[in-house]
Amino acid sequence: MIAPAEPHSPAERPETEGPETERRENATAAFLLQGAFAGLFGATLLAGWFLYIDIILRGEPLFTPTLLASALLGRGVPAASEASLGLAFLYTLVHGVVFVGIAIGAAYLLHRFAVIRHRALIIVGVFTVLCLVFFAFAANVSALGPKTIAIRDALVGNAIAAFAIGVYLARLLPREYEL
Repeated sequence: MIAPAEPHSPAERPETEGPETERRENATAAFLLQGAFAGLFGATLLAGWFLYIDIILRGEPLFTPTLLASALLGRGVPAASEASLGLAFLYTLVHGVVFVGIAIGAAYLLHRFAVIRHRALIIVGVFTVLCLVFFAFAANVSALGPKTIAIRDALVGNAIAAFAIGVYLARLLPREYEL
C-alpha cells in the first residue's frame, strides 16, 4: 500500500496544521516557560524564608534544607551542629524541581482551560497544592515537630511562595478573565 504524499504548499495542508496551530503551540510553550519562572521565583522566596528562620530565629544556618535532605535520603533528623552545604544544595535542587513542576502544572491548567475568573483562586489553589505536597512529605519523614520544622513556619513559607507564584501567573492571564 502506498502512503499519500505530503502536501507541499501551505495551501494544500490540512486545516489542523498552519499558522493558527503554530501560534497556539508557541503561546502554550511561552506560558509553560513562564510557569517554570514562577516556580523558581516561589522556590527562591520559600528558601529565603527558611534561611531567615534558620539564621535569625534558630541560630543554625542551613538547618532546614539539611534536615529535609537528610529525611529525603532516609538518614533521620541530623544534630543541630551538622548543617551540611552539600545536603542543603541537594535539597535546594529537589525543592526547585518540585516547585517548577507545580507551577508549570498550574500554568498549563490556567492556559489550557482558562476557567479561573478570579485571580485570587490561583493563589489559593497553588497554596493548597504546596501545603499538601509539603505536609505529605514532612509527615512521612517525621520532619515536623518542636526540634525540627514548625508547622507555622511551613504554612507561612508556603503562603509566601504560593502568593508569589499565583501573582506571577495571574499577571499572564488576559484581562478578559478578570471579574
